[in-house]
Amino acid sequence: MRILFVAPNITLPGTNGGSTHVTEVVRALRRRHEVQVLAKVGSHGEGVAGIGLGHGGPARYVIPFLHFPAAYPVARRFRPDAIYERFSAQGLGVFLGRALGVPVVSMILDTKATLFTLEGADRLISTAPHLVSPRYHHKLVEVSWGANIETFHPGVSGAPIRRRLGIGDDEIVAGYTGAFYHWHGLDVLVAAAAALDRDPAAPKIRYLLVGDGEMRRDIEARIQAAGLSHRFLLTGRVPYEEVPAHIAASDFCVAAYDPDRHEELRQHGMFMDPLKVFEYLAVGKAAITFESPNMRRLFTDGEHALLVPPGQAAPLAAAIRRVATDAALREHLGRAGRALVERKHSWQAHGEQLGALFDAVVEERRRRRG
Repeated sequence: MRILFVAPNITLPGTNGGSTHVTEVVRALRRRHEVQVLAKVGSHGEGVAGIGLGHGGPARYVIPFLHFPAAYPVARRFRPDAIYERFSAQGLGVFLGRALGVPVVSMILDTKATLFTLEGADRLISTAPHLVSPRYHHKLVEVSWGANIETFHPGVSGAPIRRRLGIGDDEIVAGYTGAFYHWHGLDVLVAAAAALDRDPAAPKIRYLLVGDGEMRRDIEARIQAAGLSHRFLLTGRVPYEEVPAHIAASDFCVAAYDPDRHEELRQHGMFMDPLKVFEYLAVGKAAITFESPNMRRLFTDGEHALLVPPGQAAPLAAAIRRVATDAALREHLGRAGRALVERKHSWQAHGEQLGALFDAVVEERRRRRG
């Protein structure tokens, strides 16, 4: 089957969560299908066309009209059997589906979906069905995201990264990978690290932060002000292919999200599956993340991960101390977490679920025409 993936605000290749999502879904779909991606201007790669200009913000209803002239010729040449529309396309995939006479599966990841998408898509998929009006639940399918369990796995060696960064064999390392956004809680991590560093009885931990973003300078300033420059290593962005080795270089990993700092998450709860946590677990690393109904649905506290109240340095510091000083706990969490991701949260399984949806909507369209 030929599938057109419409993601006009995503840069490929890229290092943020959106780029990871598109890259891994495409990789999973290409096991069985031919895939053409409509991505952001500047994107490149096999089967990728850069046509998009980014987010529409308040003017999201104009996105389909703005991008259709560049998108349609590429789509027409590709001749898709079905279209997959990422939520930020705001109906562009539906417009292309109508023009080409093919069915559309649209992803919903926030409350800003346009009526173009809600009314026009043949199926809606979401990790958070409560974001979708009950009016459209008859065509809604719940999905889960995950990690690439072939790229992220316990056999990845972190030794070369540790040697390159000057990390001693006996040093305990807490890792973080991803964007430096305000709601990701890296300032809370710095505060927790400072509390531990002041405690003479606490373990001496190194912190490996991999990534970049709007809070990078603020985080660096906080580290310096706390006198923790000797504890923190900030690598900046690294290619996606190198992320597993950086996770493997850590003894455990932290994702201290604080959803209250994100407008939509504050209103609707954490509705995005935590890609970085899935990746930590896929590599077999113990993970500390925040407690919420969504996280409790995904992970059992103390079995698959340690869950702590968001936005609070003291509970985070206590969890870091606990996992840093208990090698058996780290091993248990890493092993159980890996098994969970293999069983329920892999991109490979997500690709199979999407493939079945495309088969279904194409067959429905064929029967209606027949």
